[in-house]
Amino acid sequence: MRLGRPVYSCSAGVRLPLLQPDALVTERVRAGLERAGVFAVYVNDAISEGIAPVEPISAELRDRAMRALDDTFTAVATQGAVTRIPGEQIERLGNVVKAILRELRSRREAVSSLMDLNAFDSHTLGHSLNVCILGLMIGDQSIRRHGWRDGRGEVRHGDVDDRLEKLGLGLLLHDIGKILIPSEILQKPGRLSDDEMEIVREHPKAGLDLIENGAFSSLSKVAVIGHHERLDGRGYPYGRADDLHPHAQIAGMADVYDAVSSMRVYQARRPTHEAWELVMSLAGTAFPIELVHVFKDTIAPYPEGVAVQLSDGRRGIVARVSRDHVTRPVVRVTHDPSGAPLTPHDLDLYEAQDVVIADTLQDLVGPSDPSPRAGDRSPDETHEQTLSTVLGATA
Repeated sequence: MRLGRPVYSCSAGVRLPLLQPDALVTERVRAGLERAGVFAVYVNDAISEGIAPVEPISAELRDRAMRALDDTFTAVATQGAVTRIPGEQIERLGNVVKAILRELRSRREAVSSLMDLNAFDSHTLGHSLNVCILGLMIGDQSIRRHGWRDGRGEVRHGDVDDRLEKLGLGLLLHDIGKILIPSEILQKPGRLSDDEMEIVREHPKAGLDLIENGAFSSLSKVAVIGHHERLDGRGYPYGRADDLHPHAQIAGMADVYDAVSSMRVYQARRPTHEAWELVMSLAGTAFPIELVHVFKDTIAPYPEGVAVQLSDGRRGIVARVSRDHVTRPVVRVTHDPSGAPLTPHDLDLYEAQDVVIADTLQDLVGPSDPSPRAGDRSPDETHEQTLSTVLGATA
């Protein structure tokens, strides 16, 4: 195979190209990419011609955001708990959020999914940015539909950008407190001890303490302190079941989705549709039903370019996702149920209502492999992917 897009790693907040487009992917290269934490790549071939997944933000803005985040996180890692992130740096991050919001809106029709294929050696930075992007997408749509309630409980529809910018700033820094957690705990494979979990559960409060007094809006603070709180009271740090701010709920939802669908040092990622289905399953327990409905209509379970198997046994690639019906994309059918190649043709699942996507595939060629993916662990062997995690019981 030859690469269709560059492959990046991250170091010091800067994306570094590992391979350029049109590079030949040999077995040695494939093994090296796997070691670097790259779980998938885009390739150029006749089957995928014309399929061009759209990134939610530009590469230039992603690099700018990662540099700003790295400066902030590095200061905390260097100075420790005595760090107070100054107002000037908060303002710099706020300008990044404004730029992200502008780009998301300029690509409104194309933005409906997020699949970060970058290597995970700078996971905390990438996760923070992904959560910001996802949360802004959900928050923007939620306010457009339902407005927001002021201190008197009245529904309002103005000051949208100001609220979203403050939400985005909280999303960018929602995990800043994790920098203070010892790496042997944060990257530990398997279950954490009770004492280790107590340390982890302090990171939302620790994150707020790291920010200079007066530099952070209350609309940003609630996303940091509340992103592990849950509607049913099974979250932390306070186990609050009532009066959860929408910004905290949005932060929690975006955090769960990206945590499950991203590579970690101690766990394999799950396909985006499994992360999507997990969030959907938590409606009414962990997250409000109306907000999960917004998530359902905003985030696509099957990103463009992903290989899938249809309910009738045929296989293909997701070719195009429409914002109007994100769960029923256009699929380029390439193989029949036996695995034999077909003349590629596009099938609009919104028109073909009797066919659905049954699962994603690692590849189109040959029978799908039902065996566990390398690096997978059973639910009781990981501390950030289980159902109890997204309910707030763990990290």
